[in-house]
Amino acid sequence: MAFPRIFHLPGFDLETLCAGDQNHHSAVIVLHGLNVSKEVQLPELERLRSAGFFAIAVDAPHHGSRNDGLLELFNQLEGHERHHLLLSIVLQHASEISQLVKQLRESGKKVCVTGISMGGHVAFALSRMADKPDLIAPFLATPDFRTREAAGQLPVSPGESCGPADYLDQVFPASLFMVNAGIDTVVSPVATRQFAESLKPYYASCPEKLEYNEYPMSEHMMRPADWFDAWEKFIARLQREGF
Repeated sequence: MAFPRIFHLPGFDLETLCAGDQNHHSAVIVLHGLNVSKEVQLPELERLRSAGFFAIAVDAPHHGSRNDGLLELFNQLEGHERHHLLLSIVLQHASEISQLVKQLRESGKKVCVTGISMGGHVAFALSRMADKPDLIAPFLATPDFRTREAAGQLPVSPGESCGPADYLDQVFPASLFMVNAGIDTVVSPVATRQFAESLKPYYASCPEKLEYNEYPMSEHMMRPADWFDAWEKFIARLQREGF
């Protein structure tokens, strides 16, 4: 059963839901998608707990327990304005999770960060942070932060060009487990597929650290069989890496 826990980070207190043994030698942080909350990830917390892991779910800025009305504005926006507000949420959350990773590491734990959709974008952003998680596992996300709406009408902004797809040399030696849906019309798998291929030379000495799984028949809301298969693969990866 999940239980609440507050992590005292520099500047603010982060409310979380946890499952499993807090004294476990590792932690798996689970990040939710857009317009939902940490409670949506309760099935994943339970899945991780049942497999023997300690798991933590957190609310993104402006979501769940941190709702301040900004999402009402966000949902009225379109194009560049909407995309850049999303990026601001992603990058703020990445900064916060980096601090949580650092704190957990200082307590002696190995740390994995996984995320779905928007949460996966946050996980990708962590691949450029100084305090990288020991394993980064984005689901249904992209490492290319450029807008897909009206592309080319405005110069690429600093936020759009800060994704790891633009900084391949800063990603290695992060351990990566990536999942995408082949017919996803919300988050195209193309950029992640190309990212994984482009990283192969960097990981030539340790190819087992670079894993990309694409499910050709799934959309953004993945088919249950594909979703469960991806999570089985993810848990197997956690076990192989000693979490």
